[in-house]
Amino acid sequence: VSILIPVWNDPMIRTLEVLKHSKHRLVLGGAKASQSTIVRSFVSPPTSSDSVHRPDPTARRPTKVCDPYGQGGRPLGHSDAKGLLSTLDNGWFLIESPKKNEQKEASPVSTASSSPKSLTKEFFHPDFICGSKFISIVSAVAHNNNHYPKISLERRLMKKEKAWRVVTKVCCYTPTLGGLSFNDFHVAMLIDVEAARPEMDKILLAESESSKKHI
Repeated sequence: VSILIPVWNDPMIRTLEVLKHSKHRLVLGGAKASQSTIVRSFVSPPTSSDSVHRPDPTARRPTKVCDPYGQGGRPLGHSDAKGLLSTLDNGWFLIESPKKNEQKEASPVSTASSSPKSLTKEFFHPDFICGSKFISIVSAVAHNNNHYPKISLERRLMKKEKAWRVVTKVCCYTPTLGGLSFNDFHVAMLIDVEAARPEMDKILLAESESSKKHI
């Protein structure tokens, strides 16, 4: 398919006429289209015979043919997840997938009930502004690695301690697998690296100190 788009120097001439010369060719022209013309060619869509051996990029779940996570389309099991958990800083914990009889609304792609659902950690801050700054750092890590955790920020009431606590909750998971992938642990490790920087002491608190700051 070829499309001819005229560009005129005269600002008074703006009207285009669409002339269909053939089934696979469109020509856009006007009264003075000969002054300047931009030609762009587009490749015709592949026929059904060309796409027989091509995996569907819009598949709901990765398969052995289309497997961007290198896990055969399956989430990480308990043993693998626990082994990778030991490589992270303290505070990360695994959230188990709900059983079918406990939660019927579970994601349809989650077929392995024995696999952890997500990898989660909470970070504590002196105030809400510091929490928002930390979220921007986590967002940059996610963007640079093209893998996005669920992030929430709240001012949590601690009734027993009679105090407030500002908490950022980071939940890493891979929706297309219905569980965890190696990417989740990679992003979690990079978040630990950022949190360990000396300048982060101004916006991060230890859990034992966080409730005392909001009495």
